[in-house]
Amino acid sequence: MKKIIKNRLFHIATLLVSILLPCSANATDAQRDPMTVLNSLANRIYVLGETTGNLEDMIAAEVKAADEVRQYVATGLTDGLLAKEKSQQSPLSAAAYMGYPNVVAALLESKLVRARINDADEIGMTPWIAANFSMRQSLWTCNPALFDNPFKFVPMYVTQAYYLANPTPPYKRTREVLEDAGASPDLNKAKKVWLTICKSQSAEGQAKVQSSTDLQKTVQELGAFDLATQLIKLQKQAKESEKHP
Repeated sequence: MKKIIKNRLFHIATLLVSILLPCSANATDAQRDPMTVLNSLANRIYVLGETTGNLEDMIAAEVKAADEVRQYVATGLTDGLLAKEKSQQSPLSAAAYMGYPNVVAALLESKLVRARINDADEIGMTPWIAANFSMRQSLWTCNPALFDNPFKFVPMYVTQAYYLANPTPPYKRTREVLEDAGASPDLNKAKKVWLTICKSQSAEGQAKVQSSTDLQKTVQELGAFDLATQLIKLQKQAKESEKHP
């Protein structure tokens, strides 16, 4: 009797394994949608910035993410390629906003994405405009209050190597990829959107934006100056604290 029961348990266990293993394999092989890949990439670059600061690893992470997005596009899936609501960023806009040129190129391998390359969100920002804003290098210029929030400033600061030391400037390359794919380079609209959302920017900065012939270059230069000024300020504060603990 014990032998019969043992044999039955063995057959049941074997049956369960045969059922569960394919399910496990399917879960492993499941394709992540582009926005999930983008969020994971942003987190990966942040972690690298906080730990090793290794630029090559940051660049490799972006290339790897692009490969994953390219595989998603190749499956023919379309659910994760566009914004579900106008108030949300599309993966293409998000990738342009973050300065991920290889991911942008991978997304544009989709005919559906290419056909909607000039889609704007509710504030009028298109992927091309997002690339020009270079927000990971200029957000503190758009909104100086960012400097007072270490939970937002520090994560951006530690990723600067990806943007400033990269042999292929991410935002410049992103803009080129978009233009090569047919994006509309509407400079006046880009300025209007910037001035609408960056109301806390200094009057001098706003004037430079209004007169700019290359908005991307202008806001990057303004961002670099404002960041350098802030770092000098923090260094002075640190020295004062040492003198008067």
